[in-house]
Amino acid sequence: MFKVEIKNLKTKAHIGIPEKERLRAQPLTVTLSFKYSIAKKNQLDDIKYLKDYSTITKSLKIFIENSRYKSLERLIVECSNEMKKNFQLKDVYVSINKVAVAKRYGCESLRVSQ
Repeated sequence: MFKVEIKNLKTKAHIGIPEKERLRAQPLTVTLSFKYSIAKKNQLDDIKYLKDYSTITKSLKIFIENSRYKSLERLIVECSNEMKKNFQLKDVYVSINKVAVAKRYGCESLRVSQ
């Protein structure tokens, strides 16, 4: 079983409980990790059996940038579902940091994960 981590992907999303907060895209950093298996050793160098990290990263970023959820919790659940569905990933973990909100409150991060 292989574990892949895409850490601190920079993106933006229209997110927030108040409508006013969703008017402008907010900067986010996103971490996605997942596991997958390869059945046979001779498949380790064959791209058709491997996960395309570039495609997964781009898909995650586009999904988040096109989203319009109110809460980080909802965005995390939907990101996880989207990645599982589109790429057949196992043990998906998503963590999102609201960068600007953290700075506003003088903290290093304001992160929600599942």
